[in-house]
Formats: sequence, C-alpha cells, structure tokens
Amino acid sequence: MKAVKLLLVLVFALVPFSSAFAAEKSLDAYFPMDIDEHWAYAEMEDLINADIVDGFLNSDNEMYVKPKENITRAQFVKIIVTALGLKADGAGVTFPDVKTGVWYSEPIQIASSLGIIEGAPDGTFGPNKNITRAEMTKVIVKSFEKTIQFPASGGKTFTDVDAKYWAAEFISKAAAAEIVNGYGKEFKPKNLASRAEAMVMIHRALHQEQSNLPADEAIKAFLTDHIKRENAIVEAGKFEELAALYEENGTGYYRAEGLELGGAMFPGEEEEVTITIEDENLNLEILGKADRFVTVEATGMMITVVYKSDGFNMDFTTEMDGIYDLKKDPVTGDWKIYSYYPLFEEEEFYE
Repeated sequence: MKAVKLLLVLVFALVPFSSAFAAEKSLDAYFPMDIDEHWAYAEMEDLINADIVDGFLNSDNEMYVKPKENITRAQFVKIIVTALGLKADGAGVTFPDVKTGVWYSEPIQIASSLGIIEGAPDGTFGPNKNITRAEMTKVIVKSFEKTIQFPASGGKTFTDVDAKYWAAEFISKAAAAEIVNGYGKEFKPKNLASRAEAMVMIHRALHQEQSNLPADEAIKAFLTDHIKRENAIVEAGKFEELAALYEENGTGYYRAEGLELGGAMFPGEEEEVTITIEDENLNLEILGKADRFVTVEATGMMITVVYKSDGFNMDFTTEMDGIYDLKKDPVTGDWKIYSYYPLFEEEEFYE
C-alpha cells in the first residue's frame, strides 16, 4: 500500500479541501488494484508514480495495470517514448496501418524517425499485435544505446538463442547489462511479453543510464530548498501556497497528492492548529541515481502538532524522516519530485 505524505496524514485530512490548482490525473489513477504481492510490484509502482505508465480506469474510477496481460507493440512503444521523453528526428516512417490521430500514432512516428522501430516486410507496423520478448529486447537496446554502455560480451547465454538468431545480438547486450534475465537457461524469445515484463525491462534500463549523472550537490540544493519552503508554509498556516509549491516542484503521484490533499486547507472556526517543524538538522543522503532518476533519504527533522477543537484535542511530536524519488523533466531538464514515502510504521503512529 502506498504511504501518504506524513504532513498530510497528520494535519490536512482534518479539514475539507479546495484549491485553485487541479492535477491532470486524480489520486485514483496512482493506486492499482491488481499488483499487490506481484513479483514486479516495485518497478510497476515506480513507473506509475512517475507518470511513465498509465493504467486502465474502470467506471468506478478503479485503476488496473493488468500485469499478466500481453502488451501490444503500440503500447510498448508509447511507454518507451514517454520514459525517455523522445522527440522526432525527421518525418519517420508512414505505416498504412497506423492512422493519424490515434493515441499511438505520434509515439510510433517519433520512434520510427529515430530508427528505434521498424515495420514488417509488407510495410505495416502491426500496432495492435502483441510484442514478443525478442522484439521488445531489440527496441530496448536501440532506445538506450546512446545512454547505456552495453558490454559487447560477458552476458548470460541462453540455450534457446542461437548465435545466428536475428535478435541474438540484442538479447546478449541486454543480458550483459542485466536488463534481462530469462528463465533459467532459456530466454524464450518468441514468447509474447507480458505488461509486467515490459515494465521491468524499461525500469531496469532507465536505472542503468549512467552517462550523464547529476551532481549530488545540485540534487541536495534543490531538495533542501523545497523541503524548507514547504516547512515554512506549513508553520505559517498558509496552506493555499502548498498547491503552488507542489505544482512548481512536483510531478506524477507527488504532485497529484499535493494538489488534492495539500491545497487551500484551513481550520474551522472552532478549530486551532499549531505546527512547529525543526529542520536545522536536515540531512540528505543520495541512495541511488541514474541520468534521469534519483532517490534521496531525508532525516533529522521533527514535527510538533497541536490540534484543538471542541470535541477533539491532539498534541504529538514525531520524526519526519522519509524517502524522495526524483526524475528529470524531459522537456525542461528540471528535477521534479514524483513520490515521497515517510519512514514510520503506521501501527506506531496509531498506537
């Protein structure tokens, strides 16, 4: 279960919400109903939080990822283009079965212009055909060949991938870069890929990009400024300013959560809320980074909340340690926060 931002849990849920800002996607779109305990849960959740993968919302606004279903060629290309923020380099290939204006026409045009994808011998692309594991691996390697140094050799070999097989080179490179593992000694290249397999491969590739790493100092400066501005706004009770801050520095799940739960919130006439945050000892540690993604642990802060009303009083102090996930905006190049997880046990909080 996704953790909710600590300040919002402790304070903002006490009062109604209204805001001049609105997220493009509601929080419901970030809470999959069908991936709990799945072997690829962490990777799928991370891509959903970062707005790289969209699920399927039903009429009840419940979101499903459908991890066991096969993924189509068009769906896979769209995720790749979104993940890398790719832009067209030329007109691309015109496929007779890719009609202008459909949801996948632009991603396919972009990918074909960059030489990432090719059509069938008859000139079609087959957007609605399910993609095989071999086809998917080729697209992965060609998409990341400029940002990942794929080893020429040394990768895992598979008994069902002959050296003369058309995708042997791509499978070997992806295995050497630890983007694919296979099934024991087999790769099963002709098997249709599942949505979970596709997401895991893309997630691994994104975190193997090490050619243009951000400086630790720049990441820490950005996050320190954000956290201290957030704390000052909360202490001053200027909750209407929080939405603007999340709009400025957030994206994906973090932004949607902030706009929905952290906007213009005010105590009622019979309520009084006092918040004090000690952040002089704020410490940030980079836990992992790639060209486009960074994970940071924030420690050393304490929050004291005093809530008074006619029917309920609350007074407590707790730590504010947590994990921030950031990604580089593909358009502006700015770093954005896309998720935050407080480091506390819910059971301890409610005791």
